[in-house]
Amino acid sequence: MKEVKPRLLGATEVAERLGICRTKSYGIIRDLNREMQSRGCKVIARRVSNEIFEETYFRSKGDDRHDR
Repeated sequence: MKEVKPRLLGATEVAERLGICRTKSYGIIRDLNREMQSRGCKVIARRVSNEIFEETYFRSKGDDRHDR
């Protein structure tokens, strides 16, 4: 069975995935939410889109695959 990834990540999940403290992850979420707003997306405070997070931190440039 395929594991379902959450669509929105909170500070704890961001901190765990990047290996940073939770306080630092709030700043990262704020920055990513600004990026989402500039793209015309709606945002929820203290949450970030898993897709945008993955795209920003784990995909190499030119990698447009959305199946990871």
